[in-house]
Parts: sequence; C-alpha cells; structure tokens
Amino acid sequence: MRCKSCSGEGLIRCPDCSGEGIDYGIHKCETCAGEGEMACSTCEGSGKIGFLEKLKSKV
Repeated sequence: MRCKSCSGEGLIRCPDCSGEGIDYGIHKCETCAGEGEMACSTCEGSGKIGFLEKLKSKV
C-alpha cells in the first residue's frame, strides 16, 4: 500500500526549512542535508507501507 504521509514517494518536505533546503535564510538545513526533502519515517523511505503497519498507525 502507498504511504499516505509521503504520497508514496518515500520523501517528505523538511518541516524545518519548508522544503527549501535553506535554514535561517543563508545556512543549509542540517536536518535534511540541504536538499529540502527527507526520508519518510512512516515507511522508512520506501514509499510503501504494509497493511499491518497501516492498522497499527491508526491505533
């Protein structure tokens, strides 16, 4: 099943830099290594989530 958190892409926008890759205007964002995206922790960057994991996440 597709992971809804990352729309099945495996990556989500970095909340610290709003997906821009730049933190505080001039510095590269350390959380996402400056590229603006990071692996989705829900699916561990695979873009897919098993049915059991989906059920567990709703509890």
